[in-house]
Amino acid sequence: MRGETPRRAASDLTFDVGALRLVPRGSAAELLSLAPGFYLAQHGGEGKAQQLFLRGFDAQHGQDVEFSVGGLPVNEVSNVHGHGYADLNFVIPEVVDRLRVQEGPFDPRQGDFAVAGSARFDLGVSERGALARASYGMFNTARAVVVVAPRGERRETFLAGELYRTDGYGIQRAASRASALGQYQRQLSGGGSLRALATVYSARFDSPGVIREDDYQRGAQGFFGSYDLRQGGFSSRAALLTELVVPTRHGRFTVLAHAGVRALRIQENFTGFALDPRGDRYEQRYDAVTVGLRATHRSTFALLGHTHAVEFGLSARHDRTTQAMGRQRAADEVTHTTEIDADVDATDIGMFADVDLHVHSRVHLRGGLRADALAYQIDDRSTMLVDRTVRVPRGRRDAQGFQVGPRVTAEVDLGAGFTLIGAYGRGFRSPQALSLGDGESAPFAVVNAGELGARWRRPRVQVTAAVFGTHVDRDLIFDPASGQNVLIPESAATTRLGASAMVRFTPLRGLQVIASGTFARATFDATGYLVPYVPPWVGRLDAVYVREVGRPFGHALTLSFALGATALGDRPLPFSERSPAIFLLDAAASARLGPVELGVAARNLTDARWRDGAFSYASNFTADADASRVPVQHFTAGRPLSVLGTLSVYL
Repeated sequence: MRGETPRRAASDLTFDVGALRLVPRGSAAELLSLAPGFYLAQHGGEGKAQQLFLRGFDAQHGQDVEFSVGGLPVNEVSNVHGHGYADLNFVIPEVVDRLRVQEGPFDPRQGDFAVAGSARFDLGVSERGALARASYGMFNTARAVVVVAPRGERRETFLAGELYRTDGYGIQRAASRASALGQYQRQLSGGGSLRALATVYSARFDSPGVIREDDYQRGAQGFFGSYDLRQGGFSSRAALLTELVVPTRHGRFTVLAHAGVRALRIQENFTGFALDPRGDRYEQRYDAVTVGLRATHRSTFALLGHTHAVEFGLSARHDRTTQAMGRQRAADEVTHTTEIDADVDATDIGMFADVDLHVHSRVHLRGGLRADALAYQIDDRSTMLVDRTVRVPRGRRDAQGFQVGPRVTAEVDLGAGFTLIGAYGRGFRSPQALSLGDGESAPFAVVNAGELGARWRRPRVQVTAAVFGTHVDRDLIFDPASGQNVLIPESAATTRLGASAMVRFTPLRGLQVIASGTFARATFDATGYLVPYVPPWVGRLDAVYVREVGRPFGHALTLSFALGATALGDRPLPFSERSPAIFLLDAAASARLGPVELGVAARNLTDARWRDGAFSYASNFTADADASRVPVQHFTAGRPLSVLGTLSVYL
């Protein structure tokens, strides 16, 4: 691996993607499973943001994990579908060069949504030239990718495009997307650099919704069925980013600016006709314009025979959003009830100070302070009942709040490759804007987290282990009836305790193996009950073997084999229900002769019948029938055996 930035915890991990990209995955987002405890589900269709699980958190679509791609922030403020919604489907896997996952809020640079942690995708192409790739497989799935990486330019410079379509593996699972990513980096005189990143993306997808477990067991619905054939959505984004790095006498100054536009439309139906006899399907719309900047100054100084560093940073972001949610009639999609109709302006200004003290040849102390101010202006056009008969718009309101949190890390080198690392951090999650009252001091969700971990590193093996604890004073839990994450009395405070371990090793030339396991127990403070949907056990294995076996016709013949395995413990559901454990196996193989490569990839190699999403609540999917109030299990079917063949040409 190339040089790493200073670690903030044992679970602060960096992965050079490289050959690990050969393990079958559905998207660049699934590279996150390289990190211990990360599990992704996609029960809403290919095009909707993945549901994320990490360290005992059901982060839904991003509310508890802060994401950036090439420095571009991805989480969306007060998205009507889910606060912190992070759609990573615009990222093309072939240009992901490096992934850094920081589990826990231990770095002063981590801001809003870094509750369970944060992840940054760095973009680049190591093999220079041009790549043309075409794939076709089961369910009429087709994918085409072109990557241009001019020789003589830095690995950060490239232009890439992707086209994708599929009929899907069951009813209501068709999807299509188109994505373009371009980045250019140039070295400046004096050691500085200038980088520009642009992305344009659009996607259209169908969604199957959920199936009642009792309907499936009695044969009324198939495993890959759907009750409502008008579910799905549309997603698009366009963004620009520029970054300037200027060397100073004892360090560097960095300034980054970004701007983007975003559109999202989702139709889903979790409850059928249980809430309203006309139909419970909702349509959610979210449009946003985002501008922001970040600036940091890092410098080094010598004191008592050691070199130390200090860094100051400032960030600012403004989001102008329009959001709506309405319930639709099952017969004709006409909106019969409008629940949300609002414009929200959100401003986030943050600053931090961080020091890296080399207090002894074997001891590092890193720590700092972060402060954030968030302000909201809300123009709420939804109505409320006045005097029992008159409905009036909720009107305009504003709110502002402040949050300050320390972050500290102590690292001790014990020798013989062993390092002990302890960390504490106070992080935060901003409130959902529409929940705020006029003049309210915006209530942040405050996160207190600690971790004690160790690393052992030798030339061919690296072992990481950690125990951790996290407390959240205002947690959010998914509510199927509203289709949103909400604050409920039982979720006012939650605690997570757990442990994780990861092994990275290269026992043979060309063989890379990463294996990890995480246990996390998440409970409500008030009752001691388990937080629903969170898998207590997450295990993952990634193995890749790449070897040149000969040179027929004067060209190198390289064979590649890849294996991925995921194990998930049974998940607790509301009303003391459980969802079955999951084990999935993926595999791929390819042969490359000179510029031509043929490959085949299989996901869910055993063709297991598994439940990607699992829920428990009351529903009624039969019109004109009395709605039962008895909660039952619901699920969305996971992907069956899927095989994809690929032809790649390197020029």
